[in-house]
Amino acid sequence: MKNTTRLMLSVMTVAGLLVAGNALAGHPKEDRGWHKGPPSPEKQLAQINEALDLSDEQSAEMLAILQDAEKSREILHEQTMAIMGKEICAQKAQTEESILSVLDAEQAETFLQMKDQRAERAKGRRSGNRHGWGSPDCSDYMDSE
Repeated sequence: MKNTTRLMLSVMTVAGLLVAGNALAGHPKEDRGWHKGPPSPEKQLAQINEALDLSDEQSAEMLAILQDAEKSREILHEQTMAIMGKEICAQKAQTEESILSVLDAEQAETFLQMKDQRAERAKGRRSGNRHGWGSPDCSDYMDSE
């Protein structure tokens, strides 16, 4: 396995464990930070403007920069999933299997319900997907295994 692939799988494993831990810990929404991706360029601009008191010209330039960065993130996400989607989804499934092996039947049922609820919320976000952040949609990779 190439070092890059090994590194990506390690990063995804750690990320998956952190996400699972967060879900099980039940942190309130205000503690999630960028869990659903970074704020929109407009929200970022509002935060920057509040701190720096930008001129109208600076605000316009800053918004263009932030919108370009968002487009670049979307493209990188699509490229990553095209290259590593199957591996990422396999790692995600392995993490879930490991988590379920630790839980009793009632906990496992609750965990799976939580997972289904997150997936349902994600469907709504994916229809107007702004960033491509969050758990990948692995439905495209389920049949190919």
